[in-house]
Amino acid sequence: MSYRAVLLPENPTLAQLQNIVPDYQAMLVEVMTALAERYERRPDYPFIDTKLDLISGDDFPDDDPVRGLDTIYGWIQGRGLEALALHLLWLHRHPIAADLPPRLARMMSDLLMQLRRMRARNAGHLHFFMTPDGEPFTLDANGRQRTFVPELDTPYGYSDLFCAKGMYATARVLGDVEAAAEARAYCLAVDEAVHQGNFTSDQQPLDPQNPVQPVPGRHLHGPYMLQLGTAALMASLEADASCVEFGLRQIRYEMAHHINLHGRHAKLHDNDFWEAIDDGGQPYLDANFHIVCDPGHALEYVGLALKFTQAVNQTQLATAAQQKEIADIEAAMPAILQHNFACGFQPGSGGICKAFDLLSRRPINTDMPWWNLPETLRAALLCHNVAAAETRQTCLAIFAACHNAFTRHYVRPDLHLMAVQTRSAQGRPVPVIPATADADPGYHTGLSLIDVLETLASGG
Repeated sequence: MSYRAVLLPENPTLAQLQNIVPDYQAMLVEVMTALAERYERRPDYPFIDTKLDLISGDDFPDDDPVRGLDTIYGWIQGRGLEALALHLLWLHRHPIAADLPPRLARMMSDLLMQLRRMRARNAGHLHFFMTPDGEPFTLDANGRQRTFVPELDTPYGYSDLFCAKGMYATARVLGDVEAAAEARAYCLAVDEAVHQGNFTSDQQPLDPQNPVQPVPGRHLHGPYMLQLGTAALMASLEADASCVEFGLRQIRYEMAHHINLHGRHAKLHDNDFWEAIDDGGQPYLDANFHIVCDPGHALEYVGLALKFTQAVNQTQLATAAQQKEIADIEAAMPAILQHNFACGFQPGSGGICKAFDLLSRRPINTDMPWWNLPETLRAALLCHNVAAAETRQTCLAIFAACHNAFTRHYVRPDLHLMAVQTRSAQGRPVPVIPATADADPGYHTGLSLIDVLETLASGG
C-alpha cells in the first residue's frame, strides 16, 4: 500500500475521515516492518532497536553513551512490547501484510523472555537506563555511566509501569499463561505503589528545558493517567471485571486533583489541567511561580480515559453504578479536550507546545514534540463518539488540525513513515530529546492510530 499524505479540510465530515485510512494503515505497516528488519539484522541483540536519528535518518553511533546499542531504555522496551502486541492483534483483524505477524511474534517472545530475566536480576524492577545484561545505571555530570544495585525496597518507577503493561499485553497475546500471571501481578504491584505514594519517576534528564528529576512536595499525575492504559488492556484482553474499578479510581484521582472542574479554583479557568499538586493537594506552584500544564498530557489523558471506558462498554463489564459513573466521565471529556487543545495548539507552526503556564496563560516551553498530535487524534475521535450533537463538529475540527499538522510537518515518508521527535516554535525540526533518544516503537503514534482506525471502522 502507498502513502499519499492526504490532508483534511478544516471542518471535515466523519465520512471525509475515511480518506485518511489508507495512509494510517501504511504508517502502521511501515513502522512495524522497519522494527522487524532492524531486529533481524542483529540476531544477538534481543531488543527493539529504534536507535536512529529522525532528522538525518542515520543510525546513532553504536558507542554513544545515550544513543548507542549498549544503552537500553526501559521505557522503549516496555512501550515497544505493548505496541508489538496490539499491532499484531490489529494485523490479525486486517490481514494486509501476511509476512509481518510471525516476525512480530518472534520479536515479542524473545524480548519478553529477556525482560523477565533482567527483572529477576534486579529485585523485581526494570529501569530507565540499563545495559544489555540488565544492569541499571545513571549518567554522571560528564556523561559517564554509573551503575547501581537496586534493592527490594526500591520504589517502582515509570519503566516498571511501561514494562509491566507491555509484558502483560505480550504474554496475553502470545498465550503464555505463566508470563501473563507474572506480568499481571507486576501491574498490580505498580498500581499499589502509585496509590500508596511509593512510586517515583526514574526518567533521567536529557533535555534542559524539561526538568524531570523528582522534587519533594511535587506530585505528578502521570502514573495515574498511564495506568488507564493498563486497565484498558485488562478489559479488552481478558474481560476482567475487576479492571473497571482499577480504571475508575485512576480517573477519579485525576478529576479530583488535577482538573479544574466546577470552578473550584477561582484563579484558574474551567477545565485547566495541571501536571502536579503540592502536599496539600493544591495545584503546584514552581520556583518560577508557574502552574504548569503539559497540554499533550491533558489530551493524552482524555484519550486514555475514553479508551478505557470504550473497552468497558464493549465488554459490558460495569455494574449499573459504574455505568452511571462512566457516563458522567464521558460527558466531561469533550470540554476538557477543547480547552486544553486551545491552550496548547500553535496554529502558525503546526504543533502542540510542551508546557503552558496556567497563571500567565502563555507557553513556557515552546518546543513541540510529535507524540501529542497522534494522542490528540485518538482523544478527538473518541470525544466525537460521546459528545453532544452541537460539540461533535468541534471534535472533528480538532482532529483535522492535528492530522494536518502531523502530516505536513512530522511524518517522514522517506524514513519508514516515522515522525521527527521535536520541532521548535519556528517550525524547524530540532535535536531535542523529548524523553528517550530512541525513536517511538509504534507506541504513541501506532497505538493511537490503531484506535482511530478501529473507531472509524465501527462507524464512529
